[in-house]
Parts: sequence; structure tokens; C-alpha cells
Amino acid sequence: MFCISVSYRKAPLAVRERFAFLPEEQEAFLERLYKKEKVSGAVVLSTCSRCEIYVSGSSDAFGRAVLALAEARRVKEQELRRYGLCCSGGAAVRHLFLVCAGLDSMVLGEDEILHQVREAYRMASECGSADGELNIVFQAAFRAAKRAKSQTALSTTPLSIGTLTANEIEHYLTSVKGIPKENGTVLVIGAAGKIGSIVAKDLLAKGIPVIGASRKERAGADISKDQARMRWIRFADRYQWLQQADAVVSATVSPQETITGQEYRRTVPEGGQKLLVDLAVPGDIDRTLQKESGITFLDIDFFRNAARANRSIRLTEKEKAEHIIEECTEETLNKLYLWEFKSRLNKLKKSGAQQ
Repeated sequence: MFCISVSYRKAPLAVRERFAFLPEEQEAFLERLYKKEKVSGAVVLSTCSRCEIYVSGSSDAFGRAVLALAEARRVKEQELRRYGLCCSGGAAVRHLFLVCAGLDSMVLGEDEILHQVREAYRMASECGSADGELNIVFQAAFRAAKRAKSQTALSTTPLSIGTLTANEIEHYLTSVKGIPKENGTVLVIGAAGKIGSIVAKDLLAKGIPVIGASRKERAGADISKDQARMRWIRFADRYQWLQQADAVVSATVSPQETITGQEYRRTVPEGGQKLLVDLAVPGDIDRTLQKESGITFLDIDFFRNAARANRSIRLTEKEKAEHIIEECTEETLNKLYLWEFKSRLNKLKKSGAQQ
């Protein structure tokens, strides 16, 4: 098996964009590549951070794949080789295994890439371009990724500040306030922004209702299709919803405080339990509220420290996952050698029978 990989490791975004395939382009290219002489199988993977071509066949299959990709993306072959990682045999198999396990991703241990590789393989199977060799390797890669994820804490140790925030809110609702998370309400100020939208999505994924405050009309309304759990309000109306919220997250670029101490005290009864999360730099929420009874106050530094600690955990878990991948790679290479031996033996038998 051969692999051509144009990814974030060697190629800047502007280059990766030139190699990106739309789904219909991906299928068309796959069919053209599969029909090339000397190519017996092909799988095309295209994501926001990588474009990868996996081919099987004779030693000439790799050169045919490089030329086909260069022609399809209208780039010079030298440029492709400059930005692309090219490998074959055991190195190509090992690379695929690392990709599937999220060990070659920008976000170490991410889960989305495994789904994307599965979809790429499914498309190849439906097009008839996934031959026996690719079938053995890809199926083994999926099993290896599952094993690496289940036997390590790589994927379950969050690094994103948005995800860490959602987890902390879930803990607060269930452990501090002692209520089912689906009965809680979180006001996210700046829910249409970069960090705010991540927090809102993760909260909704946990089944926690969200009130999103935004200065823009219906901004970010695509965050959730579950309109029963996601409600949008105007930024100017945020104080009207403050009292009923169990937790408040503010993540804006506003030069002024989004929650002032004076307005908070006027709106919320004294001693009421509430979690205030300030993810803005400089801060959005009046710091004097940290001294109020019943308030749990967390700022961006709390989550940065948690992210650093989790990053250390991930690096340790990465070593464990890499060891698992090495074991699975060796097992798969042995299966491939046996498969190739049987294939050659069958060809010799057929040739002898015909004579």
C-alpha cells in the first residue's frame, strides 16, 4: 500500500485548500484513479486539515497516484512532493493507524477523524475501489483506533476551554445544585462567538438547555436544531433572563462589562446559588461578585490551568496509544504478508492448471 498525505504538518492552510475535494469531486477522482493502469485499489480522504490518497497495486501505482492528484488539483508534481508526505508498505500502514487513532491530528486524540476515514472507506467500497489489501488494512485500522481509545484516556481528557467549561457546568448543576442537568438553564452571553458557540454546542450535546445572548439578530442560529433547548435573546435583554439561569457564561470581546455588580444585585436575590464563568480577556463580569454569598466564580485562568494539566495527561496517554498502534500495525503487516503469499500461490495454481 502507498500513501500520499498533504496535511497541516507540512502544508499551510492556503496549500491545503488547493488540495481539498468536495464530496462529488472526491468520488469522481476516486473513480478516475481506480481506473489507472497498475492501480488495483484506492481510497481518498479529504478533511479541513488533510488530503490523503491511499492506493494499492504494483510499484508503479504510487507514481500514477502522484501524477493523478497533481493533475486533478492543477499543481506541479514537484510542489505536491514538496508539501506532501509520501510513504509505502509498513510506513503507510502505520500512518493510517495513527491517523485513525487521532495521533496525527492537530487536536491530539480527536474522535472526528475516525468517522471521516470511515466515510472515505465507505465511499471507496461503494465505488468498488477498495480491494482486498485495502480492506484488510482499513478494517484493522478501525479496530486499532477503537482499542487505543478504549484502553487509554486520550479521547476523554478534554483540552478545549469550551469543552472544559461545559463539563464544569454539568458538574455544578448535578453536584453543587443537585439538580438533573436537563432541568438546569445556562445563559451564554456571546453565544454566537468562537468560544461561546463551542460552550453552547457542548452544553446542548449534554442535554442542558441554553439561552444564547447575542448583539446580532439570530446570530449563530445554526448552533442547534433542537429549538426546544436553545433559545436566542437580544444582548440588551440579558438581565431579564439572569435570575432564572443556574449558570452564566460570558465570552465576548466587549470593552465593557457584560454583567455589572450593580445590575446583578438588583436582579438576583441575595444568597442565590449561581455559577458565573468569565471567559473573556479582559474580563466581562464584575470581579466584585466573587465575594457575593452563593456565587461560584471561575475565570479564564482556571480553565487554562485545567487545559495544561489535561495536556500533560494526554501526552502520557499518547505513549500508551502509540504502543497499542505499533502492536496492531505489526499484526496487520503479518496478515498482509500471508494474504499476499496466498494470492500469489493461487495465481501460480491457476497458471499451472491452464497449462
